[in-house]
Amino acid sequence: MPIEINIQNKSYIVPESNDPCELWVGYFNSLKATVGTTNARTIWLVTWKTNGSSSCTTNGDFNKWLKKNKIDVSSAATRAIADASEIGSNFMGLGKNLSKVVSIAVPVTLTLLLAVIGLILWNTAKKADATDLAMLTPMGRSIGGGIKFLNK
Repeated sequence: MPIEINIQNKSYIVPESNDPCELWVGYFNSLKATVGTTNARTIWLVTWKTNGSSSCTTNGDFNKWLKKNKIDVSSAATRAIADASEIGSNFMGLGKNLSKVVSIAVPVTLTLLLAVIGLILWNTAKKADATDLAMLTPMGRSIGGGIKFLNK
């Protein structure tokens, strides 16, 4: 059940622990507009202490917002988790961009490789003659070896 607080004849609904972090940001901004930054920070921290969302403290963007507004709600452990998750998201973002490059580069590279192999086979086939074809069989190799021996 949401908690409602009254400040200077205005009602504010305090976000709950399962609410998204953006609601907590909006709640702070509306408090700040009414009572000023210092008082809003105090009221926000009191309500965060009872209803705060631990998932928000592991969100890198939310932690940046907290730092920007000089609000400290997290322990060192949750800050470390948030920093690690932000590093992971940056790395995964890099991987996502690389996977786009790889998804294009690999087929192009394989197509070029097959074209080069085809070109080599085509040029080899153009220069081949009947003796080369005969050399593919054991009988042709033995006859070809005999003919070379006789030509020497």
